[in-house]
Amino acid sequence: MHSRFISYLQDNRDQIIENWLTEAEIPAAGTQETDPSAMGVVPYAFFANAFDSVTRIWQNEVSSQFESHNTMHINNFIGLTCDCKQHCFGGRVCMELHESGLEAFMSVFEEDWDTDHEFNQLDREHCAARINHALSGFFGREIELCKRKDFRPDCPFVAHQHLHN
Repeated sequence: MHSRFISYLQDNRDQIIENWLTEAEIPAAGTQETDPSAMGVVPYAFFANAFDSVTRIWQNEVSSQFESHNTMHINNFIGLTCDCKQHCFGGRVCMELHESGLEAFMSVFEEDWDTDHEFNQLDREHCAARINHALSGFFGREIELCKRKDFRPDCPFVAHQHLHN
């Protein structure tokens, strides 16, 4: 099933990225006070690189110690086109991208998309767990590299680091 799953994801790459682009609700930069409903922008290149990294993690069975081959990181756009909402756990760019990424990946396993029923319910659950693990590895690395988290006292990952230091 492993190679079939990877092949299926790669065959549906464009659909997954398109779903990810449209489903991610990212707060805009600098508008929290003036318009909290304003949406930010994440470059297409980030989604494409994230997709490739996630499938590479899955292919290589690599967990938390993967090398990111990305040229586009959250640091390239956070604070410029989007930003985390203050005092709001759900307003985190990294967390929103992780959650919407899982939904985008799993969208191609839904019954109305997988009309040939290539994957049964057990396969879907297994794939969801593996995709979530790969996304966690990818975004864990992005969070480690995030330059903005140290300037945001409300970032839950900074608070988490201080508790463990």
